[in-house]
Amino acid sequence: MSVNDQLARITKSPPLVSSPSLCRFLRYIVQETMAGRASGIKEQVLGLEVFDRGHDFNPRLDPIVRVQARNLRSRMAKYYEGPGKYDPIRIELPKGTYVPIFHELNEENHGGPAMEAGVETPHIEPAGQAPAAPPLTLKASDSVMPSPPPRSPVSGKPQLRPRFMMASLILMGILVVLAVVLISRTHAASPISSVSDSQAQDLVIRGRYAMDKQTEGPLRDAVASFEQAIARAPRFAEAWAGLADAHNMLAQFGYVAPQEGMEKARDAARKSLELNPRLAEGHVALASIMEAYDWDWAGAEREFRRALALSPDLQSAHLWYGMFLRDQGRLKEAMPQLRRAAELAPYSVMACVNLAYGLLAEGNAAAALEQARRASELAPELASASVVLLRAGRAAGQGRDAEDVLIRAQVSAEGDPHGMSLVASELARLGKHEASRRLLSDIEALARVRYVSPFDRGKISIALGDGDQALNLLEEAYRQRSSGMIFLRSTSATCVRSDPRFQSLVDKMHFKG
Repeated sequence: MSVNDQLARITKSPPLVSSPSLCRFLRYIVQETMAGRASGIKEQVLGLEVFDRGHDFNPRLDPIVRVQARNLRSRMAKYYEGPGKYDPIRIELPKGTYVPIFHELNEENHGGPAMEAGVETPHIEPAGQAPAAPPLTLKASDSVMPSPPPRSPVSGKPQLRPRFMMASLILMGILVVLAVVLISRTHAASPISSVSDSQAQDLVIRGRYAMDKQTEGPLRDAVASFEQAIARAPRFAEAWAGLADAHNMLAQFGYVAPQEGMEKARDAARKSLELNPRLAEGHVALASIMEAYDWDWAGAEREFRRALALSPDLQSAHLWYGMFLRDQGRLKEAMPQLRRAAELAPYSVMACVNLAYGLLAEGNAAAALEQARRASELAPELASASVVLLRAGRAAGQGRDAEDVLIRAQVSAEGDPHGMSLVASELARLGKHEASRRLLSDIEALARVRYVSPFDRGKISIALGDGDQALNLLEEAYRQRSSGMIFLRSTSATCVRSDPRFQSLVDKMHFKG
């Protein structure tokens, strides 16, 4: 068997056949390595040649190659644990590289049948990487012919040895179990079996990447990406879950009215779970809606826990559950979730920002500053990254560049009502009340021509000390079911906390704990 034969066998196997994009990835890196061009297999090249990214592809910002490499390693591991367990050639993609290495296996080093004589074995030494162990070269004279089995003294026919019969029975049992497992997995995955469209898969990855930018344009781009994926593969449950998250975030960040965005999000989340009830992403999407729109704290936590039980390493489950716990005042429970989310997706701006806020609440200013700087480096144009950098810098006694950061935040937030509200609130906290009011005036002008969250406007009034106007806006936010209301009880401003209207709002939210 040659490496190309092994490649064909893997790409036709159950773990990979359902993912054309991963098959394309594997074929490219194997064929380039076999052709002696291993030194050219770089993340930038893979983004262009395999995943059809444009020439402006930036691997530091777009993690598609790393994500897909992790998926490929996982599926190849499943293949070699199952149908490929006794294959004579093993293709491996070591962590930290995109250059595959090839192992020729025999009876001694993988426990399966010995390779037959004359197997073609490539000898590859990828540039910049320690070469694999020298390949074995088997000659016909090296092969060991087993002695024939004893013959029956009665019939003269070959007689099976007891040990051989036992091994055969065990092997048969293993094959039956593997068949049952494969059939059950295929049956469980049948609702999304139409996800053989590699372009639909890439559209979902692009949508998730766009959502992490958290501003209106990218969020609307994410909606479009998920809708295109659904148009190509209507039973693609992950695409429906992504669409739910994108509509959810548009509403949560105040770019659309809560009822408009959240009802669309709910419909998409339910569709994803109708197609695949065991899809963790669908349970996360539903939990987020139950928290931010329904204010159903128990139901939201149940769905978050269900998602983590189904997929313990799902980054979005840890992130959104961590934010939920933090906003419920359960910081000690929240921090492990937020830290795990940042570990699973170190290039996620949303994970960095939320971990930074958690660390600030925990009193760990130095660690918060480190995360805030990372978020600001990843997304210098994002107002929330600049604001958390300002707060962490002040808490750590390193506010030397605060003025520059604030100016940058104001420029990047122009025309973005949510970003403008963050900057206006921060200006007020810094005592720059005149600048804050000017920005508030700009936001009020925007509210006359488009939707602007009353909660975002209300928190500026709180920062400016205008309690009566703040409470008017908060009561409107309650009527609209604005997601910002989940932060209500963390408000410490004396201009509203002493007012019975504020306590009435807190009581109506039915916060737990």
